[in-house]
Amino acid sequence: MASAMKPVLCVGCTVIDFVTISASFPKEDTDERCLNGNWQRGGNASNVCTVLRLLGLKVDFFGVLSKSDGFRVLLDDLQRRQIGVQHCPMSEKDPPFSSVIIAQDTGSRTIVHCNKNYPYVTWEDFRKIDLNKYGWVHFEARHPKETIKMIETVRQHNALHDTNIKISLDFETLYEKNLELCLSCDYVVFSKDLASRQGWETACSACSHLVSALTPSSVNIICPWGKEGASCVDSFHNYSDVPAHEPDSVVDTLGAGDSFMAGFIYATYVSQKNLPDAVDFANRVAGHKISDYGYDHIAQIQKDQV
Repeated sequence: MASAMKPVLCVGCTVIDFVTISASFPKEDTDERCLNGNWQRGGNASNVCTVLRLLGLKVDFFGVLSKSDGFRVLLDDLQRRQIGVQHCPMSEKDPPFSSVIIAQDTGSRTIVHCNKNYPYVTWEDFRKIDLNKYGWVHFEARHPKETIKMIETVRQHNALHDTNIKISLDFETLYEKNLELCLSCDYVVFSKDLASRQGWETACSACSHLVSALTPSSVNIICPWGKEGASCVDSFHNYSDVPAHEPDSVVDTLGAGDSFMAGFIYATYVSQKNLPDAVDFANRVAGHKISDYGYDHIAQIQKDQV
């Protein structure tokens, strides 16, 4: 069924992740040998693309790509996974990267980002895209001046062409600066880390604060909360708590939030599930992701359970 759907367009970043797997988190000013390590393609929207492809959905990525020789590994991986990049502008600058330490004893991941003022896609680039090709457009909450214009372009397209392209937002940073982006979206997934920085101690509290901040908008709000599951509020202010799907052991939490996001899009768009059921499948995908390294094992999930 997924192959018959219009593709999803994911707008955001792709970066190089330098992943180090260590027995435990290294002590400061020591010299240790790691257990394993690798380079891989990262970035929130880029990871969402990966998981959607593993679930069987067609997807295009829209972000700035680098002409740097070191970026070639990312381009090859995008091509291998059949993730479309035909709309992506290119830059001469070296790509952003992240240094990631995964501690095997706890399953924790620590990330240090390096961006070096790498360019971000603009509305001028976005407006050239034929939106008739897509059934869903997903955004990262970044660069609000450009992103709000992209979101409004999708809404205007829906109004002019009598279409119903859904809009989702991955909200992880800069609460006050990016809050306005939520008002024009259908679905907002709000991160636990950002909620905690706002002083919201539970997913329920986060949902309540966001409902107050975004009323009278009819946006659906989802707050994943790790092993405690997730909470969500639909456009009619119906509230639900959804338990987590915990694996037998936690191996690799890097990309768990992006896997949740992709699982939610898949369940909502492809299977037309209601909000709590879609969040339940998102929890299932995230739980399965953290049971092993990387993402490829997500393809093992039986999609007939959605």
